[in-house]
Amino acid sequence: MKMAALAPYPLYLYFWPLFANRVYILLFLNIFCLPAIALAQPVIPEFRTFKPVSATQSYSLPATKFASVGQPNPLLSRDSYQEQNNQIMQRAGMDIPGFPGKSRQAQIEAVKASLQEDDRISSRSVNLAFENNYQQLLQLNPDKFSITRAIYLVESAYEPALPSYDVFFAAIENCATLTKQILKREGLDLSSNTAVMYAIQKLWQQSNKYYDAKSKMNSTVPPLRYDFQDPMGEKDWRKMFVSKVLQTGTGQCHSLPLFFLCVSEQLNAKAYLSIAPNHSFVQYFDEQGNRYNFECTNGNLVTQTWLMQSTYINTTALKNRTYLDTLSSKELYAACLSDLLLGYLMKVGYDGFSDQVTKKILEYAPSNITALMTRANYFGYIFLDQLSAVGNPPKDRLTDYPKAYAAYEDMLEAQSKVTETGFQEMPEDAYQSWLQSVKQEKERQQNKQEQLRLQREIIRLKNMKNNISTLKE
Repeated sequence: MKMAALAPYPLYLYFWPLFANRVYILLFLNIFCLPAIALAQPVIPEFRTFKPVSATQSYSLPATKFASVGQPNPLLSRDSYQEQNNQIMQRAGMDIPGFPGKSRQAQIEAVKASLQEDDRISSRSVNLAFENNYQQLLQLNPDKFSITRAIYLVESAYEPALPSYDVFFAAIENCATLTKQILKREGLDLSSNTAVMYAIQKLWQQSNKYYDAKSKMNSTVPPLRYDFQDPMGEKDWRKMFVSKVLQTGTGQCHSLPLFFLCVSEQLNAKAYLSIAPNHSFVQYFDEQGNRYNFECTNGNLVTQTWLMQSTYINTTALKNRTYLDTLSSKELYAACLSDLLLGYLMKVGYDGFSDQVTKKILEYAPSNITALMTRANYFGYIFLDQLSAVGNPPKDRLTDYPKAYAAYEDMLEAQSKVTETGFQEMPEDAYQSWLQSVKQEKERQQNKQEQLRLQREIIRLKNMKNNISTLKE
């Protein structure tokens, strides 16, 4: 398949099939809306939707945002599904003219079986993509793995239409080549970690000239930008992808830091992923051991103080290293598995595979927020199912129903694990206000000082390189 050439972004290789408008011809037959009426899948864990359930509150969980329509619920028996479907079919069958008696019912059952078989084939295909890529992720060494490879495995599990890994890797390599060209123009050495970090930041801060050695052509690459449309991927999960950054030159606080890490990896430089509520950013250290925080949403350096004050971080979270610390290699690996898990929950829902991935994540990162919230939501759903099965008794009679009470205790324990990390929900309006404030934050004096600090270090590195060149002469 030939890649489409888009003039404004000559460097980034465009995965044009991903975000093209697609037309799906759907035939809605009221009589065949079968499992959609069943109990919905539990809510997919998000930082903005998790709310611990107190013993003093009524039994409730957040409403499902991404229902897995047509996907059988693993918590309900086949018999209950069959009985429910039969009732729906019997009621709906009365509304179909022209098929009296058994002939009408036989027609319904035949079409129903055909649709269910299509669903099973589609479901098997989706599951197989995730399971295959999960097995490949397990083959990576959590202590030393390619973040570029891991990201591709995560994204291609959700979007099988992605071009090959070679194409994805080549796009990252092109960005690394541009970074080398920036270093050369700035008179900086590739062996300096600080210099490489400085050059990568230029991909955000300015348009850059790129020379393609193969075509012997020069082109201008616009700066990377934050995409304020659907930043959480609620309408389109692919908005979270690094491949989307490569396609459009825009991203958000999930994809842009990962893109930064991919380019760093190709240049043998060291950058770290760090997280805050609803957010992630990049940290790195200069040759003197000084820490820098690069905010990918505005392409500038920010202080730890600003991050603590603006992102709903409490002392418990800081003490437990839940936020603002650098992720270790194992924690970064677990974060990649978390992205795979969230993509699976989007497409399929909670089942044995999602539970398997959740447990694996917690093996490598016991405080991983995504995995802990997934378990909390899952146990909450089990509790609601058990509660419904015994007629929704009042809380003071819950101990009369051992299974329901055990599920209630499991739910509270799982939710307490989330609370222990120091997690607290960032309100939607606060998050939107924060996004807007990021635009102005780079003008603040405190963060200007961070930029000046890096500039002084870059000048020092340039002087060192010049002195070494003079001595060699």
